[in-house]
Amino acid sequence: MIFNIMGGKEGWHVKDLLRAAQSLGFKAHVTDFRLISHSLAQPSKQAFEEAVCTIIRTMPPGSLEQVVFRMDVLHALQRQGKKVLNPPRALESAVDKFLASELLQSHGLDIPHTFCCQDSDTAMEAFERFGKDIVVKPLFGAEGRGILRIEDEQLAWRVFRAIEKIGGVIYLQPYIKHPGWDLRIFILGDKVLGGMKRTAPQGAWMTNVAQGGKGEAYKLNSNLETIGIKACKAVGAEIAGVDLILDENGKWLVLEVNAVPGWKAFAPVTGIDIAREILIYANHS
Repeated sequence: MIFNIMGGKEGWHVKDLLRAAQSLGFKAHVTDFRLISHSLAQPSKQAFEEAVCTIIRTMPPGSLEQVVFRMDVLHALQRQGKKVLNPPRALESAVDKFLASELLQSHGLDIPHTFCCQDSDTAMEAFERFGKDIVVKPLFGAEGRGILRIEDEQLAWRVFRAIEKIGGVIYLQPYIKHPGWDLRIFILGDKVLGGMKRTAPQGAWMTNVAQGGKGEAYKLNSNLETIGIKACKAVGAEIAGVDLILDENGKWLVLEVNAVPGWKAFAPVTGIDIAREILIYANHS
């Protein structure tokens, strides 16, 4: 079987997938999203189009046109009967925090109270309603980058105005009082591969490993596994990292579904060869 991996050749996850492919006897090559092209009316000779399955590892920044074109190519591959992991529609749904939250809620999952708007006056009203303790997140983002906890009214106004001036969308939630840790559940198809507890550094509130959080294996019960699988399906993903947080009332809330989940921290603490599992799953499906 021939795999195509969309990502940078020097990326850790790409190298891990190449390692797993070699150990399984699969062929795999790497394609940079920024270099793809596509031909219509005449056969295209892009190497990635020869692959039976394309695995998405990164979606680099680009203009609106560039990002839309890249997604168009993934949709084209899927229409040609090629396997794309994750499916392009799932990528589009998960990367957009507002859309993902709406889908999670529509599938009956508990999420944090979420408010989204485009102007600073409306955002300030939400800041007041949420008790002047909020978390502002970029609509598109990962690994905790760009996330702010705001408790000061003047700071809130400046942040909202800055987002409004650049034509951004203001996505905010009330700060959730939690025990200092949350969960990452790794889903592959209909299977839960495992769970990781992520604990925030001393004096911090963000638990992301990329932001200094500490990961350790966590034994999941059937309820948590059900939530994880349901969240994954809500956005149409086959591979996902589902993040859950326990609020002060003891309720599990779904924070996010990551459709391009990393496993650099997850694999060593759980002892699971995620790259190998992904390739075996793709081969069988």
